[in-house]
Amino acid sequence: MSEYITVSALSLHKFLERVLSPYELLPEVASALITHLVEANLCGMDSHGLQQIFGYVKSLENGRINPKPQIQINSKRPAMIRIDGDGAPGHYAGKVAMETAISQATKLGMAVVGVNNSNHFGMAGYYTRMAATAGMIGFATSDTNAVDLAPYGGRVAKIGNNPISVGIPTLTSHPIVLDMATGAVSGGKIKHFKYQGLLIPEGWGITATGQPTQNPKDVAVNLPASYKGAGLAFITDLLCGPLLGTTASMFKQKAIHDAANGTGHFFWVLDIEAWTEREEFMQQVEKAIASLKETPLLDEKQPIYYPGELEAITREHRLIAGIPVPRSLVNELKDVFGEEFATDATDVTDVTDVTQ
Repeated sequence: MSEYITVSALSLHKFLERVLSPYELLPEVASALITHLVEANLCGMDSHGLQQIFGYVKSLENGRINPKPQIQINSKRPAMIRIDGDGAPGHYAGKVAMETAISQATKLGMAVVGVNNSNHFGMAGYYTRMAATAGMIGFATSDTNAVDLAPYGGRVAKIGNNPISVGIPTLTSHPIVLDMATGAVSGGKIKHFKYQGLLIPEGWGITATGQPTQNPKDVAVNLPASYKGAGLAFITDLLCGPLLGTTASMFKQKAIHDAANGTGHFFWVLDIEAWTEREEFMQQVEKAIASLKETPLLDEKQPIYYPGELEAITREHRLIAGIPVPRSLVNELKDVFGEEFATDATDVTDVTDVTQ
């Protein structure tokens, strides 16, 4: 049985502040990064939360992440904006990009923002939720500079396990947020199974020799979500690389810390009012959600959720009950950073809300 401790969002936030303090990030940069990681854990997207801090610290130490980025915004074409992230954490560059897209879409009805020279930006749904909360429709995707996904039928990684997210507002505080990996699952999810001591389902990954495995420790290459996922991953590689003046992910070199080998993001925001009356649109959205939930169930114990609903429910629960963190991850964090969580941490042997 898996062992966890539960920590409050505040405790997690303070822990991350201590871990990052030696690297002297600009306050707004540190805030964007830490807030994003805590939100990921609150929403049950543990694959994109606390466990990612090891990689970010490594990137700060080797110079890939710039702790004091000076982001450059090129808005010569007001609805089509280019941003140079200056090596920023993707969470900060992505936040600036989506805020810019929302602002411009409010004026112009639509805005597209491309970011290059950035880094891993966390969960794509964070940004499309920003758009939906602003009463708009948002789209977000990103490439990677470390390919880990095999094309359909292949056994060697050639494309990025890129995310695709769409956010649509509703009449409630829970917008529709589709946030999906183009792989069967994200690489971070496989790693989270490792921390939990769980086997992964077949079809998630293969070994370095191309053999199927259920041991998350043996996964060397992630598998796509069928030929459709592989196709989407390739398309997003092209949107976030060649379209933004760099290359497809398969040609990027992670060891080189420059703009040409950095991560690219692509955001698009549509103001509903440019097409139809916002309130009427959201009423139609609610009507569609209600119909979706009236579908006869295959399993009476398994309700139907619309995209993003389960994450919203998990967030509300974890704000009260705390965030479960696998004990093995807690031990690794202490070994690497010498930091411990605050005294509000509680030991538990198992949890029921862990989003596997």
